[in-house]
Amino acid sequence: MISKKWKLSVVMLMGILILSTAYADGNGKHAGHGGHMDHMMKVQNMLKKELGGSYNASIKNATPKELVQGKEIYQKQCAACHGLQGKGDGPLVSALPSKPADFTDPIHSKFYSDRARIYIIKKGIPGTAMAGMEKTLGNKEIRSVYLYIKSLRKCSGSEEDHN
Repeated sequence: MISKKWKLSVVMLMGILILSTAYADGNGKHAGHGGHMDHMMKVQNMLKKELGGSYNASIKNATPKELVQGKEIYQKQCAACHGLQGKGDGPLVSALPSKPADFTDPIHSKFYSDRARIYIIKKGIPGTAMAGMEKTLGNKEIRSVYLYIKSLRKCSGSEEDHN
């Protein structure tokens, strides 16, 4: 007879294997092999090279003031592409060459480190519609936007808060 603890371990292991081999299709869903995850891997490798040892460095938790500021900036600068709830469904999405990131998707939201996400907001991603904001926003504003984006994970109910 197989114990419940062993069954749970097998189920958890299978879940990890499924998630570790997940890829995204053009609709932002995770299935099969595809260019979307290949592109994300290339971006991740570029970010690791650019950020070096600071790639996985932790950042301070958001203050309430940063979240308010981040939300205001997000709504003005980001929501047209990423949507008000951060699901990658903004009103400009049909005019873009590829679907913007869904910040509430559990796999996508954990794919890059905090420092990498801040770098993306600051510098953009070459070959995509994601333009860098460093000429428009200062470092504190970029951090606030990221912390607000990070808070969307909890609001969506798709995963726990990572602050």
